[in-house]
Amino acid sequence: MEHILIIEDEKDVNQLLAKTLQDNGYQTASAFNGLEGLGMLKKEHFDMVLLDLMLPYKSGDEVLREIREHSDIPVIVISAKDMVGTKIDLLMIGADDNVIKTHISNLRNKMKKVNSETEYIETVWGLGYRLAR
Repeated sequence: MEHILIIEDEKDVNQLLAKTLQDNGYQTASAFNGLEGLGMLKKEHFDMVLLDLMLPYKSGDEVLREIREHSDIPVIVISAKDMVGTKIDLLMIGADDNVIKTHISNLRNKMKKVNSETEYIETVWGLGYRLAR
């Protein structure tokens, strides 16, 4: 069973993600700020991280940069920001994919894509980005 860390400060969203993932056979753990999430990553093994961008104490992009200094664990960013520039920036600093909070229903498909061992191309306004696992 895959163990997924959810780093999301909004309690309702965190609980919804956890319940949805648990109902689909995943084991979850929750952190509610960036520092807590990084601490949990140092203490436990996780197979994937779902990471909000706007977090207290340490922002999601700071957390992502720190994760990438030590690990290649898959990270899917969950954000309210729906801007192409933001998505490109996240991919450049190491996110595997992102989900806009209003599109949480797409999360399971993105998790499958990120976990696959094959390469894929993410296209943003005609620009292709090759992401390999």
